[in-house]
Amino acid sequence: MVKQKIRAGIIGGSMNNKWASQTHIPALLKHPDLDITAIGTSRMDSARKSAEDVGAPLAFDDAKKLAASEDVDMVVVSIKVPHHHEAVIAAIQEGKHIFCEWPLGANTAEAAEMTRAAELAGIHHTVGLQARQDFEVQTMKRLVEDGIIGEIVSCHMQVATSGKGGRTDQDTAYLLNRASGANLLTINGGHALDALQYIVGEFRELSAITSSRYNEAMIQETGEIISKDTADQILIHGLLEKGIPVSVHIQGGVNSKFELEIQGKKGILRLSQNPSLGHVQFGNLTLEKLVYDQGNHQSHVLNGFFETIYIAAEPDAGLDFPKEGVTVNVAKAHDVFASDILTGTRLAPDFNHALQLHQLLDRIEESAATGKKIVW
Repeated sequence: MVKQKIRAGIIGGSMNNKWASQTHIPALLKHPDLDITAIGTSRMDSARKSAEDVGAPLAFDDAKKLAASEDVDMVVVSIKVPHHHEAVIAAIQEGKHIFCEWPLGANTAEAAEMTRAAELAGIHHTVGLQARQDFEVQTMKRLVEDGIIGEIVSCHMQVATSGKGGRTDQDTAYLLNRASGANLLTINGGHALDALQYIVGEFRELSAITSSRYNEAMIQETGEIISKDTADQILIHGLLEKGIPVSVHIQGGVNSKFELEIQGKKGILRLSQNPSLGHVQFGNLTLEKLVYDQGNHQSHVLNGFFETIYIAAEPDAGLDFPKEGVTVNVAKAHDVFASDILTGTRLAPDFNHALQLHQLLDRIEESAATGKKIVW
């Protein structure tokens, strides 16, 4: 039987869009079950030029018209977060499958509305939390489940970026405005917290502190000083499933870093990114383990060393995935979602999952605002 290709339209598919042009477009172009049939941008001249560049027959300057096209089966929403809701609802109303970037909405109310509408429409829907598609992340999860480091004692995660502090550029200045829904907590924090919960288990209670050490930022191109109302220091302490203690420090305007360390009774697993931009979903991760010498435990802790875990064979090596860079995990996410659409499975993280993550971020902000521990 000949398998029909999924025809994709990209809202925000301009070749000038750094994210779409580096991730969604190359991923879709290389996938055997996906075709780009439509490009949508805010200006028709840009849409036509980008559509020509990628070989797509259709161009749109209106997200609703793209979603309504009979030549589009799946809509990829790759635009700024404040515009996600309108584009997603338009696609849902046309009964199209949807791949929407994270955060799903500018706030939890928007995310809840989109989730309800998508479920009622019976479409396939996924959100771009692609860190869980990273092979190192998946391997760390498997090793935890296999008990290689024994019962988990605690875990600690650091997420840091030089951005979202006292300097910005014109394209990303909106990330310093809390109302946009795109900021240090939702983007860097959201992706990292999703990876943490995927590997170790979900939060069951937490206490949080947030602080803004930078209340203004300078736009690099112009020198203009703008106000900033987003936190650049976020500290979270809590318990995960099975009572596992966890601490998380998310910070902006500092040297970039990502590291997740899981301490077990038999050893330690460490996931790190070097060099880092403070975005775990970008990949380029290193996984290390230290397994204790049970016969000489204390000595081994003091003198032990970490062993890098090399992944010899990629599970989907037959597919033409890029081997490195920010594209690879997005390509894997598209592969999982395409399989869901073609086979009827529901393996990709969907809008329900995104809504739960939005709710977790709300609890972090609630705890920080009230000074109270949140338990659920």
